[in-house]
Amino acid sequence: MNHSGHKIVEELKRNAKSEKADWWSRYMKDTIPFIGAGIPEIRRILLERNLKEGLDQLPMNQQVGLVRGLIKGRFAEEKLAAILYIQLFWLGKQKNSFLLSLISDWFDERYIFDWNTTDWLCVKVLTPMIDSQDPQVIWILKRWNRNPYLWKARASLVPFAGARSIEDHAREIERFSDILIRREERFAKTAVGWVMREYSKHDEEFVLTFLSKHVKYTTAEVKRNALKYYRQSTRPS
Repeated sequence: MNHSGHKIVEELKRNAKSEKADWWSRYMKDTIPFIGAGIPEIRRILLERNLKEGLDQLPMNQQVGLVRGLIKGRFAEEKLAAILYIQLFWLGKQKNSFLLSLISDWFDERYIFDWNTTDWLCVKVLTPMIDSQDPQVIWILKRWNRNPYLWKARASLVPFAGARSIEDHAREIERFSDILIRREERFAKTAVGWVMREYSKHDEEFVLTFLSKHVKYTTAEVKRNALKYYRQSTRPS
C-alpha cells in the first residue's frame, strides 16, 4: 500500500470504536475483521485526505495502486474505503468498462469474500453504473452471473435492486435470477429474493410467476423476501 493508503488506514484506526467493531464482527460471524469505523467516517476521511493531498489529481497508476492496496486490506473498512473512493472520485469520470475490469480482478483474486463488502460495492458503485444506461455494464454483469465464485455471481444481480431503471431490466433480472436461484449457496438465492422484492413494487405478477416457475429451488427465506410488499398490500386493514 502506498503512503496515501497508509494515511487513510491510520485515520480509520484513530476514528475506531471498539464496540462497533465487536458488534459488526459478531453480526458477520467473524467472516471478516472490523476496525470500528462507519461509512460516514470513511467518506469524511477520504474527502479530507483528498483536500490535503489531491488524491483524485494523482496519476491514474498511483490512484489504482492506492485503491488496490485498500481493497487488499485485512479489515472491512479498508475494503469499504476502496469502494467509496471509486464512488467519490471515479464514477462518471472513468469508463465503466475500466472500473469493472478492476473490480472483476478483485473478485478473481479473492479480495472480496463476504456479503457486506459485496453488497456495499453493489449499492455504491454497480447500481449507478446500471443507471448510466451503458450497455457494456449489462454485458459484463451477464458474464459475472455464471461465474463459479459466489460473490462475483451475487454482484451480477444485487445492483438491480436499487436501480432507478429497474423496470427497464426485467429480462436481465429474470435471466440472472434463473441462474442464481438454482445454486445451492444461500447468498446466491437471497440475491434473488431481494431483487424480486424491489421489482414487485412495479410488477407483482412478474414476481409471482418467477416464484411459481422456480418453486423447486426457492427457499422460505427467498419467498419471504420476494413477497414482502405483496403480503403487506394484501394484509387485511
